[in-house]
Order: sequence, then C-alpha cells, then structure tokens
Amino acid sequence: MNIKYIPPMVSAILIIVGIVFFYTDVGVMGNLVVLALVIGIVPFVIISYFEFQWIRAIEDQMPTFLLDLAETQKTGIPLPDALRAVSRTDYGRLSPEIKKINDQISWGIPVQEVLDRFSYRMKKSDMVRRIVRIINATYSSGGDIARTMEATASDIASIKEASQERKAMMFQHVIVMYAIYFIFIGIIVGLSKTLIPMLQLNMETAALGGVLTFQDPCAACAGAVQLFCVSCSTFYATCSMFALGIGPTCYYRALFVLMAIVQGIFSGLVAGQIGEGSVIAGVKHSLIMTASGFAVLMILLQAGLV
Repeated sequence: MNIKYIPPMVSAILIIVGIVFFYTDVGVMGNLVVLALVIGIVPFVIISYFEFQWIRAIEDQMPTFLLDLAETQKTGIPLPDALRAVSRTDYGRLSPEIKKINDQISWGIPVQEVLDRFSYRMKKSDMVRRIVRIINATYSSGGDIARTMEATASDIASIKEASQERKAMMFQHVIVMYAIYFIFIGIIVGLSKTLIPMLQLNMETAALGGVLTFQDPCAACAGAVQLFCVSCSTFYATCSMFALGIGPTCYYRALFVLMAIVQGIFSGLVAGQIGEGSVIAGVKHSLIMTASGFAVLMILLQAGLV
C-alpha cells in the first residue's frame, strides 16, 4: 500500500474516536477532529508535493539523457548497449531509473518492455510517457533512433525553457497573491478592532434597556437542530477549541479565523497554479499562508490586541 494513504486512515480513526467517546465535550471532540484533519491532509499533500518535485527533477534531466543516448547510438551500437553505456552517467534523480532499466535489460527483458515499465513508474508524467512511446515506435519500426531522440530532446528543452520564462514572469503575480492575503488579514484585524468593541458596547446598552442594538446572529439557534444552524455550531465549536469568547464576540472571532484559514488554503493553491502551472505546487504556498495568518490572528486574539 502507498505510504501516503496511511495518514488519511489514521485521520478517519481519530475522527471516529472523537465522535464516539467525546461527543458530549465539544472542545475535546473539535480538537480531535482538527488534529485528525491535520494528520490526514498535511502529510498526504506534502508527500504528493515531493512526488511532484521528484517527477519535475526527472523531467529536467530527460533532454540531457536523450542527447547522451543519441550520441552513443551514433557510434552504431544497439539501443540496449547504448542504455548500458549511459547508465554510468550521473543524471541526478533520473540515475536510479536508468540503472533499473539497465539491470532489467541485463536480465534478458526486451527493451520495449523495460521502457514500458519505466513509463508505468512515471505514469504521472505525461512528458516521460510520450518520450517512451516515441522511442518504442521508432525502435519497432527500425527508424533512426538517434535523430528522433535529438529532435525530442530539442523540443523538451524548448518547452522547459519556455516554462522557466513563464515561471519567472509569473513570480510577481505570486508575490501579489501573498500581498493580497496579508492585506486580507490586516482587514480582518481592523474589523475585529472596531466591530468587537461595538458589539460589547451594544450588549451593555441592551442590558440597560436599549432598543437599537446588535443581536447575536446565532441566538435563534440556541438549542435548535436545523440545517441553517450548522454554521453556528461550527463557530461555537471553534470558540470552544481556541477560547475565542462567547456570544456575538465568539461568532465574529470564529468567523474571522475560519475565513483566514479558507482564504489561505485557496490563495496558496491559486498561487501555485499561477506560478508553476500546478495546483499541487501551491501546497507550500497554502501551508505558509494558512499557518502564518492563523498564527498572527491567534497571537493577537490571545493577547487581547483585537
């Protein structure tokens, strides 16, 4: 079983334990659910991100590997011997795969089958799978493999160069995404600094018999089990978990914290799509934004500054 599926299984077990044994204590159950989500999601996305980086590193070495293989082929030796020759060259992350290809050929496995196995291991890379299909088609038809690989390497290098240029151009847009997120955090802090005192003042006014006062948005949900009260239950659970207060203060503080988390997650994913053309690449941005935004809000809230 793939190791990255273990954390979600542990997460599911923790959620079941929280629901079964701590359903009467919202704070404890909520913290267990959050812990379960962190255990289930964070390792999974981190492992997926490292897989993405591993595939990118292999793709980066493919043009060099193909050119070396083409040069070796020009001497007139068969493809299996050419693969054996280039397996001694260091290609970074690609080297273990080339050595594995060489080992399988030495065991007597046909070249095309060996390359198909390599393609299967790299099934998340469309580039590698296309390269293998081209090599196998050229090899089986008796075409000029060296020329084919040179042309393929040239095309890949051009694509990689264009990708790097795009990444450099989009870097400023990623910075803008970070700026937008932290401006959003600043707006939340500003709202909390003005709105919460107003709510507290209006609650005091209501206690003295005032009429035009803000009411708790979740007052109607007290003791009620209705669909539109799910959000209020979520806010109350968040307040119990992080000691954010009670009543309207709880509602708005929990709303701000959850907004910061959601905004951080999706802003990071968008930044990854913009900067590197992959949502998975945005995982690191999501972790940075969400962790920093949550930390800033919790420090200010617990210090009583907002």
